[in-house]
Amino acid sequence: GEMAVGRMCRALRGSYGRLWRAQRGIFVRRFAQNSKICVLNDSKSIADRMATYTPEAVSKGVLSMYSSSLDAIITEQSMMSIPLDDHGFHRGHAVFDTCNVHNGQVYGLDMHIDRLLLSASMARIEPGRFSKTFLKEIILQTIAASGKADGVGVRFWMTSGRGDFYITPKNCSNGANFYVVVHEKWGKANEATVKEVVVSTPLKPKLLANMKSNNYMINALTAMEAEDDGGYLGMQIDSDGYLQEASISCVAIVEEDNVLRTPKFDMILASTTVQRSLELGESLVSEGMIRSIEQTNIKIDQVYEAKEVILLGGHSVVAVGQVNDILIGDGKRGPVCKALQELQEQDMSNPEMIDPIPDIK
Repeated sequence: GEMAVGRMCRALRGSYGRLWRAQRGIFVRRFAQNSKICVLNDSKSIADRMATYTPEAVSKGVLSMYSSSLDAIITEQSMMSIPLDDHGFHRGHAVFDTCNVHNGQVYGLDMHIDRLLLSASMARIEPGRFSKTFLKEIILQTIAASGKADGVGVRFWMTSGRGDFYITPKNCSNGANFYVVVHEKWGKANEATVKEVVVSTPLKPKLLANMKSNNYMINALTAMEAEDDGGYLGMQIDSDGYLQEASISCVAIVEEDNVLRTPKFDMILASTTVQRSLELGESLVSEGMIRSIEQTNIKIDQVYEAKEVILLGGHSVVAVGQVNDILIGDGKRGPVCKALQELQEQDMSNPEMIDPIPDIK
């Protein structure tokens, strides 16, 4: 009985195996015969295809780009691209930063270029000809070429160079590359609140956390996990239960003792928004709205029990009304968040913090 059953099972496995291999062979032959991939070898055909396949979000939302690979500013969206052999793409060996455009002025450009160059140093990217002055000139001219002087965001990257697919950039003879993109900006209304969730996605190692590297895989996974649970950006905590940061934002809390607290920068990015908010927030101490400001270790339980939880990033200030299933305060924007939003908006016109957009027409 058992031997007969065994022989029958082996026979069935053999029959199904032969059937699967036969069907697979038919599929492979059909694919090879019927799915011929287009080969493009002339510039016009390539340009036409790129225009056809450019996503609508890019064609409508991306306004201008600078590429050091071309040493030019591009305003045709379908032509905006990064070379495949750039180490920033195939090795992730790149750093980046951002700035905002408001009412004909570029806000905070100096501190963002300073952080870019600091990140480049940490990533062992030699800027070469891209001095701070030259970088600022490129960024401002790319913004001017966008044709918009308000409500746009700017992103810029420095990569270790292009030229091959090796692990190190030792054969990238032309040195670092630099790219700038100007795009329509997104954000939340000031009075809006968001729900946040504490995620299980692990933290970056200190080196990658302290520099603003092009490797945002952990950030993306953090935000995706948050979205899966109905959250906004996702909050990360360390193995000891201390708050660290959100995927693309830092976190501040106001506790019952009226102290504004935010985590130290030990294991997270040194946020320019936090640094500026802490400076501006001293006026709230003088007015008596808050008692003091501290950068310190914050247990996640302190977040749950806080009067206000605030996201600070991209020079925006966003109120958190709920963390996991716990309502923060009354679930609405609190007075400290509102005050910080107003201070940030006023700072957008601070002569010490802005650069005018040049006229390049």
